[in-house]
Amino acid sequence: MNRLIWSAAALGAIVFLAALALTGGRGGPGLQPFVPKGLMMIRLEDVREVELETREGRWHFVRAEDGWHAAAGETTAGFAARLDGALRLLRNSGPERVLSSTETAGVDPAQFGLDPPRLRVVVNGSGASSFVISFGATNVLGLSHYARREGSGEIAMLPGFVAEEWERVGKMP
Repeated sequence: MNRLIWSAAALGAIVFLAALALTGGRGGPGLQPFVPKGLMMIRLEDVREVELETREGRWHFVRAEDGWHAAAGETTAGFAARLDGALRLLRNSGPERVLSSTETAGVDPAQFGLDPPRLRVVVNGSGASSFVISFGATNVLGLSHYARREGSGEIAMLPGFVAEEWERVGKMP
């Protein structure tokens, strides 16, 4: 009798796995297609110029047919991949929280490290599209950076790895 139960269980498992294989798996939450949730709405392939301003310096990069080039000077090996990665994070990684303009109305931007900002990124796309963001200080836990889009009264809390990648771009162009 025990052998019969184990055989039935094994047969049931085989039927279940075959059904999963033929139907493409289970449906439901977590299987939706990826949608970028970042603040930058310019498509990555449409980005033509990037201007990066840190406390250490200012850089201007232009995308040509053969990749990214600095407007002045030379770039280090692997720089193009680093810049593409930073742009991808800016487009794909959404804010953890957004402080509305009413929440920040009576607060000095210097408290968020945004006056002056630690880092400012200007992204120009094809046509007249552009995106400007300033990164400020980290939050109390050190996991997020305060950031503000130009022309917006809102302050976003972006994951720390987004700002850190842009800082890496600014240190070794």
